[in-house]
Amino acid sequence: MKPSLTVIVLITAMLTSCNLEPGPMSYTNVAIPFEEYQVPETGIIDQPVNIYVSARADNGCWSNIRFLLKQNDDREFDAWAIADFSSDGECPAVEVSADSTLTFTPTRTGDHVISFWMTHNISIRDTVVVVAAPDRK
Repeated sequence: MKPSLTVIVLITAMLTSCNLEPGPMSYTNVAIPFEEYQVPETGIIDQPVNIYVSARADNGCWSNIRFLLKQNDDREFDAWAIADFSSDGECPAVEVSADSTLTFTPTRTGDHVISFWMTHNISIRDTVVVVAAPDRK
């Protein structure tokens, strides 16, 4: 009789100590996919190249959408859309979106490759062909 009482007490203690409600979750700097980006086909050396970007998150637990352009070398760039996520279990049914312009100024001619990261593992590449400035007379 004693072992079964011990088992019942242990099971009751385990069940009452389990919190079946999801706990709060909070993440920062989470990569989210770009909704749209517009890259010019050409650029001119020593003149800013502007790239339009936008991103959208599917619920109101997302906030603070922002964009980063990281230069890897003089002709290679990584573009990121990142956001923060915070939830206590339920997320408002609203979309959160943002847009911006990313800018770089090329210092060399040739193909400049921009990788738009959709997740931490998947990117889409686009290219800007940079040429020398035309001679002004």
